[in-house]
Amino acid sequence: MSDLFAALPALRACGHPLLAGRRLSLIGVSAILRDETGYYFEVNKPAYWGRRQDGTRSVGIGGIGGGVREGEGVLACLRREVQEEVGTGFRLEAPARTALLEDWRVAGWLELSAGRDQPTPYCVSLFPPQLGGAEMPDALAIVTLLGRPKGQPRRGDLFGLLTVAPSAVREFLGRPEWPLAEALAHPGLAFDLAEELPPDCRLRPVLTARAFGALLEAGSPLP
Repeated sequence: MSDLFAALPALRACGHPLLAGRRLSLIGVSAILRDETGYYFEVNKPAYWGRRQDGTRSVGIGGIGGGVREGEGVLACLRREVQEEVGTGFRLEAPARTALLEDWRVAGWLELSAGRDQPTPYCVSLFPPQLGGAEMPDALAIVTLLGRPKGQPRRGDLFGLLTVAPSAVREFLGRPEWPLAEALAHPGLAFDLAEELPPDCRLRPVLTARAFGALLEAGSPLP
């Protein structure tokens, strides 16, 4: 984990009460990556699937991105992750403002100034730390940027790549979960999977995809 304010100093200067005076650790950087074909999401690897009491598998659908390595900047992390996961570079886009989310709710909007090495996030999502203790931060953070792929995204080291047509994004993210059969039959959803998913599994937006859905539910336009 790295210090959120060291990675994005503009967040410290904005003065929002959820950020001021708190220890916040950056645990990941992700992208809302999209083009005319659709919006691109990761189908989580089996190691991250959940199992419910009835035995049903729960498979997460998240954003393109990953964890920040020691000494790695926000943009460097995202460029590496996008290249590894979908085999292409991307063109960064700056949003008009940055959404701040806490516990999957929009807690405020930030006006941030971008710099050459300080991209303006589309959103910053805060989560409670999983453990307590004096060494734990007050919250964990994932920074999400906007980007357009420079080439055609393809499944790289992902278990699965999900492409959601622009016309289907609100519908897909507006539901807490999807039965696999229903998702596979939807004309606006296209899957590229390393292997078949369990036929009775449920797909659910997590982390970046869930935050994106919360923004849309709050009335944000599609980027």
